[in-house]
Amino acid sequence: MKINDQYIAEFVGNYTRRKGYPPTVEELVEVFGFAKVTKSLYYIISLYRIGMIRNSLYFGTKDLQLLPLKAEV
Repeated sequence: MKINDQYIAEFVGNYTRRKGYPPTVEELVEVFGFAKVTKSLYYIISLYRIGMIRNSLYFGTKDLQLLPLKAEV
C-alpha cells in the first residue's frame, strides 16, 4: 500500500466510525485533492467494490440518514 493509500484508508475508517456510513468519492476528492485521489484510483475503486466508500450519484453527500432495516425471517 502506498502512502496516499494509507492516508485514504485511515480517513475512510475514521469517517465511517464517526458518521456510521462511508464517505463518497467526491468527499475524498474534497479532502485529498484530485491529484492524490487520481494517483490512488485503483485502490479507491477496490474500496468502492467492497462497499467501503459510496457513490454519491445514488446516495448524495449531505444529510444522509440511515434507516433501520427489518430482517426477513
